[in-house]
Amino acid sequence: MHLWQLWRARFIIATATLLTAIPFAGADSRVLLLIPDWTGDRVCLFNAADGALVDANFIVDPSRLNSPKNAIFSGRNTVLVSDQVNDAIHEYDLNGTFVGTIANQASGTDNVRGIAMHQGQLYATIGDNIYANSVQKYDLNGSRIGTFVASPLNSPFDIYFREDDALVSNFASHHIERFSHGGAYLGRFVDATAVGSIRAPQQITRRSNGNILVAGFSQPAGVFEYDSNGNFVAYYNVGTGVRGVYELRNGRILFTANQLVATFLPDPNNLQIQTIYTQGNFHYVDSITIIVEGDVNGDGCVNDADILMILFAFGDSGVGLDEDLNDDGVVNDQDLLIVLFNFGVGC
Repeated sequence: MHLWQLWRARFIIATATLLTAIPFAGADSRVLLLIPDWTGDRVCLFNAADGALVDANFIVDPSRLNSPKNAIFSGRNTVLVSDQVNDAIHEYDLNGTFVGTIANQASGTDNVRGIAMHQGQLYATIGDNIYANSVQKYDLNGSRIGTFVASPLNSPFDIYFREDDALVSNFASHHIERFSHGGAYLGRFVDATAVGSIRAPQQITRRSNGNILVAGFSQPAGVFEYDSNGNFVAYYNVGTGVRGVYELRNGRILFTANQLVATFLPDPNNLQIQTIYTQGNFHYVDSITIIVEGDVNGDGCVNDADILMILFAFGDSGVGLDEDLNDDGVVNDQDLLIVLFNFGVGC
C-alpha cells in the first residue's frame, strides 16, 4: 500500500462528517483517441496529447467485430463502431460493453467504412449493394433516414463535417468531394490529377490551424496536407498503407498504417517518425472526451501525483487554477477530498 493510500484512509475517516457540506463539483476532462484494431476485433485508446497507449482493450468484441474501421463518440455517452466486413455499426457504452446494433446490411450498411455524427444524426460511407457509392444517414434508434449524397462518389471511404460543408474521400477516383450540409454538390475539394498526387484517400481530419490532413493509402502513400480551400500544402512520406491521421496536442501528427500506430513532425524534411504501438492492424482515429473526477494533471488516472499537485498548490487562490477542482477560487481541503474519494479511478 502507498503511504498516501494509508493516509487517505485515515483522512476519510477523520473528515467523514464534513462530506455533506462539501460541494463535489470538480471534474477534469481528458481527450482520448479511439483507434480500431482490424485483426484484434477491438478498439484501443490512446492519449490525444502525446499519442501514448492508454488502454489496448477498451472494446473487445470478437463475437460481433470482424473488421472495425472507425470508432466515434455518439454524443450520448456511447461509442459507435463501424465494421467493414460484417456490414454493421454497433454501439458500446463507455465501459466497452455492447449496447446494441444501430445499422446492418438489412438497413444498407454493406461495406461500411468511415462514419460521422452531425447534428445528432449518423452518416456512413457505403461501398456495396443497393446503396453502393453513397453516404447514408441514420438516426440513433436504428432507422435509416435516407441518402445524404451519392453522385459523383466512387467508393467513398470517409466523411468529415466542417462548419459550412462536408468533405468525402473518393477511394477509387482518388478525389475529395465537397458537399453542403443539405447534400448539394459544391465541387471538387482536391483533384488528385492536379494537386498533390494523392491516391486512394481514406481518413480526413483537420489540424488546429484549419488545414486538412488526408491519409493516402496507395503510392505515393503517406499523409497529405491541404489548406482550407483544398490547395496542396505538404506531403509527408511516412510509408505505405496509411489509413488514419490525427494532429496531437503536442503538435506531432499521429497516423496508422497496417501494423503501426506512430507519430511524426509536420516537417517534410525532418519527420522524426516515432513508433507507438505495433500489435494490431489499425485504422481511423477519432477523439472522445472522458470526464475523470479528481484527475488534476489530466492523465486519466487519479493517483498520488494528483494529491501532490493539490498539496503543492494548497492555499493558492485565483481563477482557472488546475488544482481548484470545485472552482471556488481557492485550493483547499475540499479539492483534496475530491481527489481522495476518487483515488484509483482510471488507473
